[in-house]
Amino acid sequence: MAAEYPEVKKELTAIEQTLEAYSMKNQTAPKPSTFDKIKSEIQSPTSPTDKDDGKAKGLPVWLGVLLGALGVILAIAFFNAQQQQRSLQVENEALNVALQQCETVNQDQLDPDRPMAIFRTDGNSTILLAGTEANPDLQAAVYFNPLSQKSYLDPFQLPAPISGKQYQLWALIDGQQPTDMGVFDLPTDGQSLIEVPYIANAQAFAITLEPEGGSIEPTLADMQVISNQS
Repeated sequence: MAAEYPEVKKELTAIEQTLEAYSMKNQTAPKPSTFDKIKSEIQSPTSPTDKDDGKAKGLPVWLGVLLGALGVILAIAFFNAQQQQRSLQVENEALNVALQQCETVNQDQLDPDRPMAIFRTDGNSTILLAGTEANPDLQAAVYFNPLSQKSYLDPFQLPAPISGKQYQLWALIDGQQPTDMGVFDLPTDGQSLIEVPYIANAQAFAITLEPEGGSIEPTLADMQVISNQS
């Protein structure tokens, strides 16, 4: 365990140093009688049956206590090492998740359909749709690009429609009948731009509030925003 876990090796080293210091501090010279006793036993050795009724002496009490304490310390060190390993594994998993999220965000930003990529495309033009007299606080914008022949709607300041109603976008061409560009729902995923049909000769745009599914002709009384004709 000491070879595999640095924490266990550290604890063992500390125990060895403590035992060594304790032994040096508490060592005492043997009494003269001790030498006499050892000498007599060497000269007249006795068999195990001659002492303590044939019972061999066990380990000293202090050594047994020390070994027990050492076992507890090793168990605690091993447990702590396992806990640290698990904690490190959890942190590594969290880091991998964060890296994957960063990579996803990075790929999203490179997506040609993301807002920033669209805004940076050469040839883009912006048409602002302002609120009507009945809805002065509403706004929206249309981005169209003759080079890529793509158009996008940004309903950045339109409230959620009432139940049973849906927004519908119209293109105004040469002062003639408005051209239907489709109904749309407000984005709910943080993606504010909605790709709409590209109409090359559109001079202005308008948004009305229509029954769900849209209308053949715009309901002028429910017009929400409109741009100035160029």
